[in-house]
Amino acid sequence: MKIISFFNHKGGVGKTTMLFNTAVEMGILGKRILMVDFDAQANLTAISLEDEKLEEIFAVGADGLTVAHAFAPLVSGAGDVFAPEAQMVREGQVWLAAGDLKLSEFESILPSAWTEALAGNERGFRVTSAPYRLIKELAETVNADYVFVDLGPNVGALNRAVILASDYLIIPMASDLFSIRALPSVGGSLDTWVKQWRTAKSVSPTLSFKIPTGLPKILGYVSQQFNVYRGEATMAFSKWIDQMPSEMKTGLFAPLSAHDDGRGETLADPAQKLGASIGDLKNFHSLVPHAQTLRKAIFELRTDEIVRGAQVTRARQSEEQFRELCENIIVRAL
Repeated sequence: MKIISFFNHKGGVGKTTMLFNTAVEMGILGKRILMVDFDAQANLTAISLEDEKLEEIFAVGADGLTVAHAFAPLVSGAGDVFAPEAQMVREGQVWLAAGDLKLSEFESILPSAWTEALAGNERGFRVTSAPYRLIKELAETVNADYVFVDLGPNVGALNRAVILASDYLIIPMASDLFSIRALPSVGGSLDTWVKQWRTAKSVSPTLSFKIPTGLPKILGYVSQQFNVYRGEATMAFSKWIDQMPSEMKTGLFAPLSAHDDGRGETLADPAQKLGASIGDLKNFHSLVPHAQTLRKAIFELRTDEIVRGAQVTRARQSEEQFRELCENIIVRAL
């Protein structure tokens, strides 16, 4: 089982849409996928589950159904994290650990836990490793091949804990200046977190629970939301697409190449060795909100009152792009 986080400091890059569609396609390819919604906005949860299930999960008095419920014992000081109930999204293929706005309560205790971990305090390690232990336990219950983690667009304490718990990172990139400008922030933060976690582990007491290695590797980036004319990205988008490989090298590969993964590679690999890009997703325009309303992947759409004619063809053809992305993930995430 591999934990793969989808993360970029820049918001609005289509991260959640990409994760959901990729998870569904992975299921079609025979892989078992656990999606974990660690973005407090819970958009992944909203597009994955029907309204009736959402009302049940977020009902007053509901417990054990969201990731926030799972962290509640740590927040109150009454116990440890536990695995929430896995919500089935596609039978036998895709499951979800539901997100929750109340994740902010857990995130509020993470900064002090980080300081405690750096000082060798057991509770600091218990709190900081809680996302990792939640993922591992829940992945075992559904026998997941891959865990896809949705993160908010920030370099805050929760994302730090989750990224250090990850095996790999996928960087979603919109074809614009701001996605590129976010890369040095991502790379610098990762560099700092890996160094600090290494320091914390060196002063760790004997623990009765597992903690992550803190060595997330770069799987690659995915460029998306660009328009196409005669088979090629239009000029306005290609300008930024052309810059992505070099900006990945300076913003991410340079700082992460200094960290060894213990297996003869660096944290910049496999992207640095095999190529920075692992997929291109074109602009699906109105197909995206319609698919989300129906809780479907774009390529699951069929003719209805909104999707007709050429749009149906475009929807079905989108599966080719997501399949290529999935195949690249399978090859790289060994």
